[in-house]
Amino acid sequence: MPPPTVPVEESYTLAEIQELTEELRKAGVMRAAEVQEIELLLEAIDAGQSDLSQRKVTYRELDDTSPERLRQGLEVMQSRLQLELGKYELAWRRASSKALDSKVENLQGLVKAAASRLTASQAAIDASERRREDAEKRADSLKLKLLKAQLAKSGTFATTPIGEARARLADQKLIELEVSATSEEIIAAQAGMGVKILRRVADDNVLDPKPDREYLKSYENQLSEVSEKVPEWRQATARNREFALSQKEEGEDENLYAVLSEQAELVDATENILRELKEQLIGASQFGELLDSILAEQESSVARSLQTAQDWAGVGWVGVKRLVLTTLFEIGGTPVTTADLIRVIAILIAALWISKFLRRALHRIAEKRESLNQGSIYTLGRILHYVILAIGIIIALSSIGIDFTKFALFASALGVGIGFGLQTLVSNFVAGLIILFEKSLKIGDFVELESGVTGEVREINMRSTLITTNDNIDIVVPNSEFVNGRVTNWTMREVYRRVHIPFGVAYGTDKELVKKAALEAAQDVPVTLTGQRRREPQLWFVEFGDSSLNFELVAWLKPDAVKRPGAVHAQYLWEIDNKLRKYDIEVPFPQRDLHVRSVMGKRNIEAFQSGDL
Repeated sequence: MPPPTVPVEESYTLAEIQELTEELRKAGVMRAAEVQEIELLLEAIDAGQSDLSQRKVTYRELDDTSPERLRQGLEVMQSRLQLELGKYELAWRRASSKALDSKVENLQGLVKAAASRLTASQAAIDASERRREDAEKRADSLKLKLLKAQLAKSGTFATTPIGEARARLADQKLIELEVSATSEEIIAAQAGMGVKILRRVADDNVLDPKPDREYLKSYENQLSEVSEKVPEWRQATARNREFALSQKEEGEDENLYAVLSEQAELVDATENILRELKEQLIGASQFGELLDSILAEQESSVARSLQTAQDWAGVGWVGVKRLVLTTLFEIGGTPVTTADLIRVIAILIAALWISKFLRRALHRIAEKRESLNQGSIYTLGRILHYVILAIGIIIALSSIGIDFTKFALFASALGVGIGFGLQTLVSNFVAGLIILFEKSLKIGDFVELESGVTGEVREINMRSTLITTNDNIDIVVPNSEFVNGRVTNWTMREVYRRVHIPFGVAYGTDKELVKKAALEAAQDVPVTLTGQRRREPQLWFVEFGDSSLNFELVAWLKPDAVKRPGAVHAQYLWEIDNKLRKYDIEVPFPQRDLHVRSVMGKRNIEAFQSGDL
């Protein structure tokens, strides 16, 4: 049967509305407890049904003459009776839950109606103001006691069991004073909120809502901060209770027992204040909701929507702020938060961007001024990059409070580790610095390594150098190979290079005709350097071969052909072959004369030929 509907009065005071909201809160708690009991009953009924079925199976399988059968039969009857009682209780609780639902619904409507019929008088406003002032005075007095207790406790150390007990007692006293002061502050804040509500009602809700909206925001933040502290106070109080109980069981000293008893009493008092504080927070939050509903009546729907969005944004920002300020780990005793990591990453990105900007500026200057050495510009850019990156790392780590003087021992150990475990990496890094400073290798050089790798230098990095072959294959070569091995740099100082093209002609060929043919072949190759004194093509007679006269065509190449040795060699051989054919100059095949000397003697040879042997 639903509870009777409470009639709505013509007017309500703030205290009456507070009583209604408190009654609504208690009804909500009772309804939640009833719902939980119903869920537990349903689980118990399901378990009882399963148990009853199992007992029935056991009873049926027993022999009729077995004495156990009677006991099992009685247990079946008992299980069935308990199951039926549980079902009756479930039906009763469901009816009670429906009644509580109706009560909560009625109280919600009543609170809403009472809020719209709230009346305010100057006497009520003055009374709320006096309650606020009295609570603030009590809070200030408790804070002064708390400060004195903190000063009295500072600098003391517990070295004996009774000393530790007294220290625990002092800690609990601090908690009790802090909770009591906070409780008075909440009372004062709630009374202040009552003054705001009553003044707005007394003025027919025509005042500017912005100041009250800002006051409500700070009010809610205060309640939120206190709500976050309550679990900490509860945990600390619970630890002190556990300590007092454990020491009471073990200790026999009367003085120690007296201190522990006093601590236990203080713990009980603190827990009572915490329970009261929880109730005060609920009532205070109800006052905030009441002011919010009053302000909503005056504000337009658009303004209300904007305010709601702003409140949600504020809540989100508080959550994000709490998240980024949470300590993730510690380095050398320095806590590192998410905000610190974001700051470090931002500084490193800024350092990389500055490095990239300055290197681009250097390249632009080099492009405008042809007199500047491109290799020097590249070297300067790489060094600038390393320096800016190192400075960025130092600034980033210093920004989160890391003191580099604390890492002296770590740096020494790291140096030993680098010397043994990372010697190859360090060797390549140092080799790269040597290459950059020595200028024996620069971007664009065409090199040939001792390992046979040939190609153009594209990049000189911290650990390795990138070489691109004429077949457009990128080869990553460790920097140490350029320092420890022999490197042929075809374009280090001059852009002109000379090639030797060997070939051979048959014995008896006119050497002057060969010279004419070879020089004409050199002139027909477009990459041959001409018109420069002492760098004209030449033909060298190098040796008498086994089956040919061996010559070498010696020619200087134009700069664009230096980096294509294979293609250039093929071009010269092609033209030499054309000219030798033109002048009917023979290119001999390898020849061998075979002389066989008999070891059988003349008489044996004749006998062999006649068939007598």
